[in-house]
Amino acid sequence: MISELPKRDLKDGLNLLNQSIDSFNRISAKFELYYRQLEKKVEQLSEQIRIKNQQLELNLKEKEEIKNHLHHILESLPTGVIVIDLKGRITTFNRAAERITGFLAREVITKSFRQTFGSSLFSSLPLDLEAPKEMETQVYTNRKEPIYVKLSVSPVRNFHGNRVGTIISLLDITRTKKLEEQANRAKRLAAMGEMASKITHEIRNPLGSIELFVTLLKRELKDQERLRIIVDHISAGVRSIGNIVSNLLLFVRPQQKSTQEVIDLHQPLRESLLFTAHLLIPNSKIRIITTFSSTPLLVSGDPELLKQAALNIILNAIQAMPEGETLEIITGRKNSSSNGTSVAEVKFMDTGIGIPKANQPKVFDPFFTTKRKGTGLGLTIVHNIVKAHAGTIELESLEGKGTTCTITLPLWGDKRSGLTS
Repeated sequence: MISELPKRDLKDGLNLLNQSIDSFNRISAKFELYYRQLEKKVEQLSEQIRIKNQQLELNLKEKEEIKNHLHHILESLPTGVIVIDLKGRITTFNRAAERITGFLAREVITKSFRQTFGSSLFSSLPLDLEAPKEMETQVYTNRKEPIYVKLSVSPVRNFHGNRVGTIISLLDITRTKKLEEQANRAKRLAAMGEMASKITHEIRNPLGSIELFVTLLKRELKDQERLRIIVDHISAGVRSIGNIVSNLLLFVRPQQKSTQEVIDLHQPLRESLLFTAHLLIPNSKIRIITTFSSTPLLVSGDPELLKQAALNIILNAIQAMPEGETLEIITGRKNSSSNGTSVAEVKFMDTGIGIPKANQPKVFDPFFTTKRKGTGLGLTIVHNIVKAHAGTIELESLEGKGTTCTITLPLWGDKRSGLTS
């Protein structure tokens, strides 16, 4: 009886242990199944994350490419683009804006637009416009150079239509304005030329008669000194009118009596300097310095007209230096910015009184002069002679500092060289 109890307990214990093992095995199997399911789920999630990451990377790459593409487009535009946020800070400043304004993007990005441009017209532009506004005006760059620009100011809006900033586009139209001024000047010159042609024709006929009668009168009054002096004054006046008429004719048709030949541009320059030397008094304080090209500058044209043009400029420079200063004449070759060909260039640089800014646009206009005895045709004739030789003439001046007159002519062999009507 006593020995049967432990056997029963042992058997029960074994049964309980077997049940526990079976239960553990079932739970282990379930855990293993859950683990495999979880592992598979993790693999699926990892694959989804990998795909999402690839898509995200692709999207980021596409956005970066689009951003770079738009940036390259923005930087390649000939129009300057400036974007300003609602706080008035510059957020975009492309390469054209740098070129036009003279500021560098790295200097102005995040800076206040008003403070950056100070008191210039840019700073007074309205930045809170609800509609675009356009204008053409003259402004000064960071280099203190005056330029003409076409401005457009527009609001920048988000997807909801709310204004988030301002965009300013600016186009440098300085060259266009200069071409317009040249075209207008050409029209004025043509109209004045026609008028001058009629005037000179009407004046020359009676002028010849007056000159003849003055000569005869001199012979009759050879013994009357007082009257001869009066006649001499009349004769001088007739000669003065004759010179004006001759200048008018040269202004009207500078190429009419011309001969065309290939010459070294230094030849008419030296001849005009030789003529000028006789006009300067021995004690004159005016110094003329020449820095001529070591190689000939061959041009096709009329040597007499070119000498006349050089002489007019030199005389103008001398008259602008009453106290005695320096005139420097420099010659050389230069690449033309318009078509890349080489041109002959002559610079006349004086250190005289300069030309007031208000008068500078008028210097090539006929009959414009600030001299008491001037006809106002000297530079007009120069302008016509240079244009007749397919050249260019530019004048830069600072009042009280001096004036630089630059002439370019096509070198011989260029299809543009030679006289044109």
